Amino acid sequence: MPVSRKYTNILFVCTGNICRSPMAEGILKKLLYDARLEQISAASAGVCALPGNPASSLARRVAAENGVDLSKHRARPVSSDIIDQSDLVLVMEPSHRHDLIADYPGAKSRIFLARCFADAGSSPRLVADPYGLRYESYRFCYLDLEDAVRGLVHHLKRT
Repeated sequence: MPVSRKYTNILFVCTGNICRSPMAEGILKKLLYDARLEQISAASAGVCALPGNPASSLARRVAAENGVDLSKHRARPVSSDIIDQSDLVLVMEPSHRHDLIADYPGAKSRIFLARCFADAGSSPRLVADPYGLRYESYRFCYLDLEDAVRGLVHHLKRT
């Protein structure tokens, strides 16, 4: 688990920045607003993102069913500027962490699996990629991310 400190800029990273990381970003923004923690920002990017791609249709649908609007999301690739601006980088898979540490070794102490704050289930594991799968996979992914992000918000309230 990350060292307990104040986080003001939180970045979620997945592969294409069209499913998992935009859902996590949207969930965090909603929960931060609800918790009156608007001084904390949330963003997302992808290790292999094609700039400008919208969130996938099923990611948008599942998010909307839960009060999260991804209609304006556009994918962007990870960059040194984005990493440098982030106090905490939460990735969906161990391979994302490995890739980011290789490319940005100075950020190693800020890069963790997204589920490291999770309240339920096994926290040190990946968040499964629903891309190309059915609605149920997106729904499960959303719930998995929601659990992880709720745990993060609980942590933020304590620090």
